[in-house]
Amino acid sequence: MQTHQKMQSSMTVLSICMAFVLFFSSCQEETEKVSPKAEEPTDELVSFLVKSGFNEKDIELENDTYVIGGDILIDKSEVEKYVANGTALETDPSTEHYRGYYLVSSSNVSNMRFYISSSVPSSWVTAIYEAVDAWNSVNGTSLYMSITSSSSNAHTTITTGYSSQNWVARAYLPTSNGRPGYNMEINTRYNSLSSGYKKFTIVHEMGHIFGLYHTDQTQGYFINGTPSSDPNSVMNSYVLPWNGFTNGDEDAVQILYPD
Repeated sequence: MQTHQKMQSSMTVLSICMAFVLFFSSCQEETEKVSPKAEEPTDELVSFLVKSGFNEKDIELENDTYVIGGDILIDKSEVEKYVANGTALETDPSTEHYRGYYLVSSSNVSNMRFYISSSVPSSWVTAIYEAVDAWNSVNGTSLYMSITSSSSNAHTTITTGYSSQNWVARAYLPTSNGRPGYNMEINTRYNSLSSGYKKFTIVHEMGHIFGLYHTDQTQGYFINGTPSSDPNSVMNSYVLPWNGFTNGDEDAVQILYPD
């Protein structure tokens, strides 16, 4: 990830990750062929999310799921648990690498299993396998992922949908019971993306699934020990050409999930 060059297109930015401004951005939750009309979020819960560092204009409620910044998904019930536990997230706008309140438990993080739906095109399947290999290659961490052929044996199901909105893929964050985010959705509108952009997108979404937030936004807990600036991080909210992990990316996962 040694380049700042972002992919130009005619699309506009929708965002924590997955929209465009002359760029591709990645991430959000599952819909059918057209995204459902966003509901008015509950004031108390939105206030909590705003206090946690999220921008109110980036928060929507779809089918009892908060969609934040275009690609981060949090079930409404999970936000209610945050509020009940008084776990507002402090932010620091001068820093870059952030994590959510809930992380994957030690018993799950070393054996995260993904199931790929039959609807996922082969080019995206390739990107998924490459993304798994990429995360598994990071040294000094207990993080380990695999692909399973059994949906009942999976922590996370990877599905597809079609939306005219400008998100490439989106995923759920870890839940309060220590499990990885349970769904990732790929927008088939962007099947024509090159392999490098596809791989970056999936690597990024997997980061959300085990608790990483966007590096170019200020929400969540700052991960102490990571750099104060990391513009080429895989957790940048805009999809970049895949160029490997930055030192900051590796530091973040090693700090959160040490070996």
